[in-house]
Amino acid sequence: MIYILFLISTVVYGQSKSANNNCPCSISSEISNWKPQLAKGFDTKATADNFAHSLNGMYLSEDRDSLYQIKIIIDAKAYGTFVHFQHLSFSKAKLLSKQVTTCEQLPNVHDGGWINASIFSPVKAINKKFAASTFFLGESNFRINKTSSYRLYKCDKETKFGIFDLNKQRYYRKVHWEPEGSFTEISLVGFIQNDLKRYSKQQLAEMKNAVYARYNYAFKGNGKWYAHFNKKPGYRWNYFKDITPFITTLEKDNIEYITGFEGAEYYDNQKSNDFLDFWEKLRTMVPENDTDKLNDLIEFPFTIKGVEDGIPELKVSKQQFASVWPMLLEQENFGINGSNKPVSSLSKSVFNKADAFAAQMLHTKSNNIANLVFQKMNGLWKVSRAYADPDLYPKLQRMLTAKKVKPFTKKNQ
Repeated sequence: MIYILFLISTVVYGQSKSANNNCPCSISSEISNWKPQLAKGFDTKATADNFAHSLNGMYLSEDRDSLYQIKIIIDAKAYGTFVHFQHLSFSKAKLLSKQVTTCEQLPNVHDGGWINASIFSPVKAINKKFAASTFFLGESNFRINKTSSYRLYKCDKETKFGIFDLNKQRYYRKVHWEPEGSFTEISLVGFIQNDLKRYSKQQLAEMKNAVYARYNYAFKGNGKWYAHFNKKPGYRWNYFKDITPFITTLEKDNIEYITGFEGAEYYDNQKSNDFLDFWEKLRTMVPENDTDKLNDLIEFPFTIKGVEDGIPELKVSKQQFASVWPMLLEQENFGINGSNKPVSSLSKSVFNKADAFAAQMLHTKSNNIANLVFQKMNGLWKVSRAYADPDLYPKLQRMLTAKKVKPFTKKNQ
């Protein structure tokens, strides 16, 4: 008897959680691989192209009693390329109007956890980000973690796109989504310091609060931002006291970044700091491995110093630089991460990051990043010096004092 009751309860639970397989493109025979052309980027004004060429957007799936919503945003400015990934689960029983999505309708999904006229709270939120350099498997799958991945699919019956959870066998349909209101870039692109130089302090403050307003945050009734957004018809403000489940990692990072940038002294110094422009130029040139192009940004003779006192400086000519530079970029740097664990990275990795020094105060005459020193000379920024660790320094010393400098290879590193 106990076994029969268990069997019945198992069947009922299985039915309650079963996916709606009557929707188009919910069986493997109806779909094919979707290979978006990510190089085309994301254009908020070109909705159709975004469906075909970008992963950016909202994806919906549902079973008998729950609706699942995934938001994916690719940030091409970050290290490698970060994808900001948010997964929300909503209970249909908690929908205020009992409204659910149907196979025939692909509603516009707005920020703030509401679909069309319905505002509802999530049951579960998973918020993370991962790197595109490791998350793509071929061109039609992307990885969430070491064991889970999604397949990108195209509906053969209709020109629609989606993602398929390989583990849970769940199909998510891509639906129209775009942030609404002002300063929507905070929800789409990871900021670097050069970006924030374009805004006033008032604009930065409004940009941060615009995120809260889009998620229907309950501003104080007599406060500045309540009055500000109350005048804007595009916001459904003053509903949630906690918008934490809705906010993405990208928006959280940008808000924290803006907050640090807003400090009076920090903001004023960085807004007028032309090192940021120099850094962006250098950052884009280094990965090309063309030292001839770099010559205009290097101070010659280029100086190499050891990390210990009393070691003589090494002078590098323009002719020698092409062999020395790759070796300096391969030097390993050590530090401590946010969990107080030791981490290491090669010097060249700093150039792969759009903003390698977000939390640092950048000086207006000289800066140190990784093992490199930057100085402003006669109104122009230059890479003036590098430090070599005890392992690298003698190799460079022998190479520079030799009659003929050999081209750099990993064998003679």
